[in-house]
Amino acid sequence: MAGTENFGRRPGRIVRCLFLLFCLSLWPIPGFQPVLAGEWVSLSGITEAIHDVTLSADVDGWVSRIYFDEGDTVKKGQRILELHKALEELELERRTLIWETKVEVESAKTQIRTMKSLLERTRNLFESTRSVSQEELEEKQLEYDLALAEHQRLEIEEEKQRIEHEMALESLRRKIVESPIDGVIIKLFLDEGESCEAEQPLVQVVDTKKCLLVCTVEEHIGRTLKKRQTVPLKIRTGNTTLKKKGYIAFVSPVVDPASGLLEVKVAFSNPDGAVRPGVAGFMLLKTP
Repeated sequence: MAGTENFGRRPGRIVRCLFLLFCLSLWPIPGFQPVLAGEWVSLSGITEAIHDVTLSADVDGWVSRIYFDEGDTVKKGQRILELHKALEELELERRTLIWETKVEVESAKTQIRTMKSLLERTRNLFESTRSVSQEELEEKQLEYDLALAEHQRLEIEEEKQRIEHEMALESLRRKIVESPIDGVIIKLFLDEGESCEAEQPLVQVVDTKKCLLVCTVEEHIGRTLKKRQTVPLKIRTGNTTLKKKGYIAFVSPVVDPASGLLEVKVAFSNPDGAVRPGVAGFMLLKTP
């Protein structure tokens, strides 16, 4: 009978336990706030410059001159440094003189005009009066053809000289490091007089006027983001937080299998340099 009584009471205990669990589910857990649809969430990220380039030379050499110091502003196309290039300059000068010498080509053109005139007069005499022989006409034709062939040979030679001049110019350019962007020099890796190898880093230039905030978001949030979509940002600058407007520049088409997150890049302008790339920031989004 005792067993029967306990069996009869067990359903009541189960109901009370279920009721207790229901009550606990309604009780707020300290430090936990569920995110509801339509609420703003703050997603952290790190800022970086859109244009951050490390420059090198294509050839070996040694640094003969540096035109700027670290922290200086440079314009696109400005020469930052150069390797020793005396031999390349002499070779370019030699190739320029050869290429720009047009005496033989001009002489060949004059020869063609002369031979053409003689050929036409000989042909007219042969056809009208027969005062010249067939052999003389053929001889003038041959001389004219030879003049044309010589002119064509010289034109090919001139094109070859032009190409060699361009090659010498390119060899000289490889000794010069120019900035591909408007920016600030943040690192010079060598001093004047130091040698370097091809592709060795020589200078780093950063454009801080345009930056990115790189975040990682959950897949269900990332799929709601659209390219060029405007989003509010909060960027830490010193002891304050700077509010900015940015736009979605990139949403990764793949999810990191380890974290289940995908990368999002938000572009924003920084014309006054108030934000220094590398500091933390936040992107504000409304949950879907």
